[in-house]
Amino acid sequence: MRIKAFTMAEVLITIGIIGIVAAMTLPGLINNYQERQFKTAYKKVYSEISQVFQEALLNQEFTRTEQFSINATTEEFNILKSKFKLLLDCGKEDIERCWKKGDTICGGACTSGNSSDGIDMDNGAPREGQAYCFIDGSGQSWCTYYYSENIFLVDTNGHSNPNRFGRDRWIFTFADINNNRVNNFSNYKKVVPYYNRDLLTQSPFCKHPPCYYQSWLLK
Repeated sequence: MRIKAFTMAEVLITIGIIGIVAAMTLPGLINNYQERQFKTAYKKVYSEISQVFQEALLNQEFTRTEQFSINATTEEFNILKSKFKLLLDCGKEDIERCWKKGDTICGGACTSGNSSDGIDMDNGAPREGQAYCFIDGSGQSWCTYYYSENIFLVDTNGHSNPNRFGRDRWIFTFADINNNRVNNFSNYKKVVPYYNRDLLTQSPFCKHPPCYYQSWLLK
């Protein structure tokens, strides 16, 4: 009586084919999954910062009348910070604890050191005293772009990789009804991404294009 079965060669060939197919498809599946995670996190932080500042608008808590104002930025950042449970408040003197090394907030010009210190000027942290930062209870890192402007940064997964703008790092500011950035509180209508378009080429805020600043909020 003969028993039908696969030969060892047939089994090995089948396993090899499965391995090849897996090697071709798994990276794409993993990338798609990570992209959905980043997109969901982006929408979440946008909703959070919008709600915080919309409430402040209703309560008439803003005073900014010019682009550069230390007092106004401190006020706006304190409003943002007050609405979260804080895991760590780094102020502006200890911000490297809140904003991990990765894509810089200004293309390398605002790092915590310089080339003579052996620090990568294109891959550093915000300079001490030049921004405010905190980490909220869910592990999201929030910073100002500069201590006197109304530009706010967030890293949706804190110290976890990839620490890249357009992936887990995003930029927000205030805009009027036409989505134009404004620097006077009387024109504040809403919070918007600093870029109202996707960046498809390399720039200080998109070192690893494409960066879907606009479309990821719409899709």
